[in-house]
Amino acid sequence: MGWSIPLFIGKRITKGEYAGTQGLGLLRLHSTYRHDLKIYASDEGRVQMTAAAFAKGLLALEGELTPILVQMVKSANTNGLLDNDCDSSKYQIINRSCFSFRPTHTIRNGISLIQVKQRLHEALQVDDEFTEEDYERLNPTHARSIQNAMQFIKNPVQACQHVHDLIQKFNVLIKQKREDPCQPEPPLYHGETWDLMQRRWAKLEKDFKLKNGKFDISKVPDIYDCIKYDLQHNQYTLQFPHAEELYIYAKALADIVIPLEYGITKKEKLTVGLGICTPLLKKIRADLHRNIDPSGDETESVNRLNPQYSHGVSSPGRHVRTRLYFTSESHIHSLLTVLRYGGLLDDEKDEQWHRAMEYVSAVSELNYITQVVIMLYEDPTKDPSSEERFHVELHFSPGVVCCVQKNLPPGPGFRPQSRNGPVSVL
Repeated sequence: MGWSIPLFIGKRITKGEYAGTQGLGLLRLHSTYRHDLKIYASDEGRVQMTAAAFAKGLLALEGELTPILVQMVKSANTNGLLDNDCDSSKYQIINRSCFSFRPTHTIRNGISLIQVKQRLHEALQVDDEFTEEDYERLNPTHARSIQNAMQFIKNPVQACQHVHDLIQKFNVLIKQKREDPCQPEPPLYHGETWDLMQRRWAKLEKDFKLKNGKFDISKVPDIYDCIKYDLQHNQYTLQFPHAEELYIYAKALADIVIPLEYGITKKEKLTVGLGICTPLLKKIRADLHRNIDPSGDETESVNRLNPQYSHGVSSPGRHVRTRLYFTSESHIHSLLTVLRYGGLLDDEKDEQWHRAMEYVSAVSELNYITQVVIMLYEDPTKDPSSEERFHVELHFSPGVVCCVQKNLPPGPGFRPQSRNGPVSVL
């Protein structure tokens, strides 16, 4: 029940979609040494296997994933580039894995991240409806996804109690299924046993509501992950009538808790984001500068198409450089935070950027295969010193969605004005 997230750094030479002309597609470019591709992944196994599976689909490779992983995916556990085991990970409030949270007490730039978590915990222990002050305190950046979740939850304690009640009903059903001798084997997805399912949900029931009657909100993401997993893969076997209701309430709570794990105020979010993804940001900048100034990095060898073997190749001079980075949810949250609040553009003056930030504000979660794509285009007809020689496009997708999710925010689908025509709406 984990995920990995790719980040793409790409360059396209000349104008237009090269796949739109016969012989200029990605596979053709790759097979004729005109595509410089490198794939990096964190050391986590599921992340690396996702990278291998993506490479297999991207390049139409055959065979098992393990040889593709060994041959094509590079480990990037260097200075916190894609992993969180360097000093920068100390900026995190919570390091989230499948079923465990590990808080950190480190203070950076006057911000104690454990205090941020404590403020969030206290705000969700109030047995009353959210007030205007609560909205401003918990959502000072006015993110639409958090606003919508708070409006749905209304009373956080009652919402947590309702989730706990549904978990209790779920555990009763699982126990009945487990003790029913007529249940087929193996009954659950990927051969999971009823005993294992009962243990993971019983632990969530026990850990979520504390002995003092309060709720441990750090368990909310675990609850959400588990119900999403079982609703997606086991609902046909379980036939739990309240599964969608549990999913909806758990998701609403998670839509508040998860993004606020990385800071509540803009300053906190930027501090955490820079602490986590600064090595990745430096690598992205180096990638982009390497495309603009090929002489700036002599550490990478580049294979080029030999002109002697260019017979039948429509564009022997074409060269596309692609870097794929597969990493964790924390890195993507941090990267989006830096892009959003780092002063890259002024959304009050730039219509396109304003629409893009409105869309990001409405995205409630980053799912499996969430993508941030940075594309650098070059127009070789322009003077090399001209600002019109290169332009950058930034694309984002929040990944796959659960079978229950409806009314997803539509993407703005907006591209800047083409040199050859009017603005296009996709």
